[in-house]
Amino acid sequence: MAKKKKTIIAGPIVKTVVYTAPEPRDDPHVRAVKSKATTAAQKAMNDKTARGRLEMLLAANFGSHDLFVTLTYRDKDLPSSRKEAVKRVRQFFKYLREYRKARALLTKYIYVTEELHGEKRLHHHLVLNATGQDVEIIRSLWPHGDVVYAGCIEGGSFAALAAYLTKEGVQERPVGAQMWTASRNMRKPVIETSYIENDETLTVPPGCHVLEREERATEFGAYCFIKYYVPPAHWK
Repeated sequence: MAKKKKTIIAGPIVKTVVYTAPEPRDDPHVRAVKSKATTAAQKAMNDKTARGRLEMLLAANFGSHDLFVTLTYRDKDLPSSRKEAVKRVRQFFKYLREYRKARALLTKYIYVTEELHGEKRLHHHLVLNATGQDVEIIRSLWPHGDVVYAGCIEGGSFAALAAYLTKEGVQERPVGAQMWTASRNMRKPVIETSYIENDETLTVPPGCHVLEREERATEFGAYCFIKYYVPPAHWK
């Protein structure tokens, strides 16, 4: 009897799960028990929440050299509506893409538009494939207010960043408003599936840091899920 293994690789973040799946020759009771392990495995690996999907998208496309910035509005330039704010930030990205394209640079980004917390003023949070040296260029392309430079993305903090970017939940947003917007050239996480021997265990490679772990076992099979961070020194 073999176990199923599924792995999702998003840059330095890896989710992997092994579980005992039902087989045609199993009797109804054994099949039911194994099906529970299969369901648990699928639940752990499926990024059904916006926050979970965003975490893996961030990890697959950005790293410690990239930027997290906030675009704000001065009083006299404050948009009259969310729709107008989105129009302005899209224009900003148009100018940024043109600037970078002229210098043979690719532009990748994720942004959110917020207005429901703090002073309840419209503003935008951005994650960009840029460095601290690009902040002045960003400021020159945003004439509506301040560019708050929050620094680079810290290794392994994608979950915290995703949580921050999605703090204004779906229920709080206007009908039809996206929770976040990403450029079309984003790299998708890599998914790998295979079978392993029944006595093989799920382990984290040496030097990697476990972020989440969950295990269940019965007399008929087992389920184990691990999410871990791979430090730059261990990247291939």
